[in-house]
Parts: sequence; C-alpha cells; structure tokens
Amino acid sequence: MAAVKNNKLVFIIPIIVAIVSMTVFLLAVANGWMGPGGKVASEFCEASRPGMIKQPANTWSNIAFIVAGILIGWQLMRGAYSENSNSLTRNHFYAIFYASLVVLLGPGSMAMHATTSELGGFFDMLSMYLIASFTVAYAMERFFKLSPIYFVGIFSVILAICIWADGATDIHIIFWFFGDTAFASFIGGTIIIEIGNRYIRHMHHEIKWALASFGLLMFAFLIWNLTRTGTSPCQPDSLIQGHAAWHILCAGSTYCLYKYYASEHKEID
Repeated sequence: MAAVKNNKLVFIIPIIVAIVSMTVFLLAVANGWMGPGGKVASEFCEASRPGMIKQPANTWSNIAFIVAGILIGWQLMRGAYSENSNSLTRNHFYAIFYASLVVLLGPGSMAMHATTSELGGFFDMLSMYLIASFTVAYAMERFFKLSPIYFVGIFSVILAICIWADGATDIHIIFWFFGDTAFASFIGGTIIIEIGNRYIRHMHHEIKWALASFGLLMFAFLIWNLTRTGTSPCQPDSLIQGHAAWHILCAGSTYCLYKYYASEHKEID
C-alpha cells in the first residue's frame, strides 16, 4: 500500500474537489440550473428569502463539511496516526476518497437550502447516501480484506440502491420516505460490521471517537427536531438556525469518524 504520510495529493485533491464543486454549485444557483424554488426545505424553519441564496444560514453552515474534509486531508498528509497500520493511513486511495467525500457533503446540502428546488433536495439526500455507502463499503473492505476495486464496487451498489429507494415514493417501511429507510438500514449495517471488525477481526480503535461521532450525530438530530418548522424555538427570519447547527455538528461527526478509522491498529487473525 502507498503510504499516506507526506503524500501531498491527500491534501491537494480535497482542495481541488472543494473548488470545483463550489464553482459548479454557484454557477448552478446563479443560472437556475436546479430549477425553480419550491417548498422542499420548508420544514427546516428558515424562511425562504429573495435573492440567489434562499436560506443563507442553512446554506453557508455547510462550509463546515468542506473545512472538515480539507482538515482530514491535511492531518493525514502530515502523518496523523501514521504509526497505525490501517487502510486510511497506509493507502492514499482511501484517504483521498474519504476526505473528498466529506468535502462533497457541503455543496450537496447547500444545493437544497440555496434553491429549495426538487433537484436541490435530491442532491441533499445524495450527500447522505454517499456517507452511508462509504461506511458500509469501508467496513466490509476491512472485515474481508478487500482490494480497492471491490470497495468501489460495493460502494457503487449501495449508492445505486439508495438512489433507487429515493425514487420509490410508493414504498413506506419504517419511515414514510423510503430513502430515509435505506439510509438508516445501511448505517445500522455499518454498526454491525464494525462490531465484527472489533470482536471477530480483533481490530483495536480509540473507541472514544466512535462514541463522539455518534454522540454529535444524536445531539444534532435532537437540535434539528426541536427547532424545525412549527416548533416554538423556530424563528424563520433569524440567521441563528437549529438546522445550521445540525450541519456543523454533523461535520464534526464525520471528523470524529475519521479519527476512529485512523486510530485502528493491531489486527490479529
């Protein structure tokens, strides 16, 4: 495996991804490529304002994902956890893939909140499907000791299933929206496989980072639900939005997940 430490591409590529994706996002918004605004983001409290960016607080708070992804790339390039032998610290493919994916979560969510359009809403859900696809594929890659080509295959299949579920509006299992069901199911599958990695594959991690990642996600979910449209804390015209806090906390969760992955060491068969 190619060492990640001192590999400048691990840092440079996420920056390029950030520049390109944000350029495309801004061009799409400015030129109306994502279609007319609607009520897609109406449940997230912030009022839709006139101008190019409909929900500024909920839009720009997603910069936290871009910062998190670039920080992950920077730390891995600088040798964070380089003493540990795992896929993230020993193979630049996974390091670049994860850091770049975290960066992409930002523009994906921005698309919905900036435009309140149907297509923007799809890109927002796509960002969730991307992280679910990664966590399952990466967990399986380590459990079964797969090569990157198999990782990409698993990632692609899971992403395709999630996208199919997103369009299956007539199926209601667990959640009203089947895309949410697919996302939750794959996250649940990730947890099961990660338990296998720890207790069957005997992989050791700094478990505090997994707990921190999950804790931030649950706290974010709590804030989101307490401040959504129709609740008493919701102030639609304010730039202080609970859903913006959701984005920032979720970005923190992806960073903690990276720390959990990178802390992995001492695999014993």
